[in-house]
Amino acid sequence: MAVSRFGNLYVTLPFLPMEYVLTYIQYMNIEVFNNINNGVLPDRGNRVEDIYLRYYNGSSSQEYIDIPLTQAADLFDVKGFDKSKATVLYIHGFIETAHQESIQVMVNAYLEAKPNTNVLLLDWSNMAHGSYLVNAARNTKKVGATTAEYLNKLFEAGLQLDKLHLIGHSLGSHVAGYTARELKNKFNKTVKRLTALDPAFPAFYPDGVVMEHVCERDAEFVDVIHTDAGGYGAPVRTGTADFWPNGGRRTQPGCPRFAPVPLSDDNLCSHWRSWRFYAESVRNPEAFPASPADSYQKFKENTKPELGMVYMGVDCDLRAKGSYYLTTNASEPFGKGMEGLYRKNNKKK
Repeated sequence: MAVSRFGNLYVTLPFLPMEYVLTYIQYMNIEVFNNINNGVLPDRGNRVEDIYLRYYNGSSSQEYIDIPLTQAADLFDVKGFDKSKATVLYIHGFIETAHQESIQVMVNAYLEAKPNTNVLLLDWSNMAHGSYLVNAARNTKKVGATTAEYLNKLFEAGLQLDKLHLIGHSLGSHVAGYTARELKNKFNKTVKRLTALDPAFPAFYPDGVVMEHVCERDAEFVDVIHTDAGGYGAPVRTGTADFWPNGGRRTQPGCPRFAPVPLSDDNLCSHWRSWRFYAESVRNPEAFPASPADSYQKFKENTKPELGMVYMGVDCDLRAKGSYYLTTNASEPFGKGMEGLYRKNNKKK
């Protein structure tokens, strides 16, 4: 049994594999880094009044209207918002702000490729900063519950529940999980689809170590893309269908093998591949065919990986279940199409 101290929070890690313990230690170092560099990642507070919905009402991520979540009903008065359309609500991760690259890439992909979609950002940046384990991770539950409350009001006013798609990256995946769980348990409303992009690992796995993680019970269909499993991302299956590009772990192709500085661009490269892959799928839904398999090794040994194939990303078959594997390119475009199903030792004959 390993016991670790994070700030003022003591966490017991029972019988964890060493790689998991090392990841928790890495986060302890991030906590120390934050304290030494006072003001770099400030604790901006825990007020739900500071959560905003950003509605993108133009042709690019630079055109938007911000509405406090507590005034979400004002969305219906904004020109261009159509409550009968499909709605995507994207939820960012730890220490991100509304102008982060991940958000720009995701939003622009939807605006360009799916213009008949209401594209929203849940901007909870004021509650996603400060201490990861003491502040941001714990705030996911509060943010999720508040988001569910105001989404429910929108549903009652005519927003289409069956056309809502929640998408979260890293800590945002767990915000999405708490949101969908609260909608189901408190308001008897079940979200049709929730997509988790490399859901954050520390504090959420193993199951219930500190917080509850996103899981397949949260929505009718939960698809997960793992790209840094056991690092910043979840090390185990956590959805209805879990996708493991290049095995799902670091180092993803094209990312630096040595990147020791926590939260640097190089250090986050594999973790960020999840949203890069998903955004590319919005523009090219057939970019990432994936094959069902019990493990990456079994996938590499399979001589007919096209059997049972489904697409990872925006057009994922909602009947998919289990784990799926594929390979990608090291740079954009990342998707290989059908070639992504084959390795040297399983080339189609």
